[in-house]
Amino acid sequence: MKHLLPFLFCTIAVLLTGCWDELPIDERGFVIGSAIDMDDKKEKGEYDITLTSQFVIPGNLSSPTQDGGDKLAFKNISVTGQSAFQISREMLGLTNWIPNYEHLKILIVSSEVASEPNLFSSVVDAFIRDHEMRRGIKVMISDGAAKDVLGQTSETEELPARFIDKIMENNVKSLELIEPVRIGLLHRYLLNESSYMLPLLTSSAENVNYNGVAVFDGKSDQQVGTLMGDDIKGFRLIKGDIKNGILNFQIDGELMIYEISDARSSIKINAKNKENVKISISIDTEGYIAEMFGSKSLQDQAYIDKIEEEINKKIEEIVTKSVETAQDELKIDFFDFSNILRQKHYEDWKKIKGNWEHGDNLFSQSTVEISAKAIVRNIGASDKVKDVGMER
Repeated sequence: MKHLLPFLFCTIAVLLTGCWDELPIDERGFVIGSAIDMDDKKEKGEYDITLTSQFVIPGNLSSPTQDGGDKLAFKNISVTGQSAFQISREMLGLTNWIPNYEHLKILIVSSEVASEPNLFSSVVDAFIRDHEMRRGIKVMISDGAAKDVLGQTSETEELPARFIDKIMENNVKSLELIEPVRIGLLHRYLLNESSYMLPLLTSSAENVNYNGVAVFDGKSDQQVGTLMGDDIKGFRLIKGDIKNGILNFQIDGELMIYEISDARSSIKINAKNKENVKISISIDTEGYIAEMFGSKSLQDQAYIDKIEEEINKKIEEIVTKSVETAQDELKIDFFDFSNILRQKHYEDWKKIKGNWEHGDNLFSQSTVEISAKAIVRNIGASDKVKDVGMER
């Protein structure tokens, strides 16, 4: 026994001192969403930025068996400053919580901030570098004040940040929207100075809407435009790796709906002649007819062949329009063809990289050829049209 007591004393001492620098959980302020807005634009490229952090109030979260009442389960705190360090210091003076960002889910940046040259990467830099921040944080742009989006309440979700996070996840099946962009992928874009897209949110009096994307010029580090509808569809089809999506088209004057269950693309680039880079895109899709109008039978293989041909034409039309938007309107390679050139044609890429999107803008002068091949595997739940899928 006389040897046991000192042993127990030492063991307890080690266990207790092992967490001597840990904060009590009730002193931590868990931040699950952040928003960045422009407060003031000064001379000489200086800006006042407002950071809004959404803190969770655990005591106000309702349980499945308990009504949360009228108390909000979150508190948004805004601080303005010129640097992340200054903002973080001032944040400490506004709350008794120590901000903890380990559970941060979303980062929203206003379009006003994103449109300023060479500012966007600076304001997200702290979120990329901070060891507390996880690489899975979803980054998005707001058309309007980002703090308004972060403050939009919902009848179905107590925490606005969590509601927006679910919007991002639930819309991945739409062909007119892009998948969430996480901060780890954004970091890669910024390092490579690649052009890219981020989800674009709008806030109304009653809801938050996600129905477009913001396009960024990787070189000037700024938002240069927005895309919606078919332009995003074309982008998604070029990128491939689609597991779900709807395509409407007309055949013999009747509406038909093709539901894509699988889509893949193949991109080949010939950059030997830098004055006329040739890009060939092949898009293979597989799916079924989800809905149709008219009285024609889908049992006729000749009719199915005609349907597939119409689908091919529709896909080529959509993709062509998206390429024209990129080359003629925005003059930005948001398809990331530059990355293919960098990886597979590096010697050619070294000769043209300075003039790909800027200078001579060889991207806008390149020739893009598009071909599509659709397979209609079945017509729904009752009749199988084709039993074979795309070769893998």
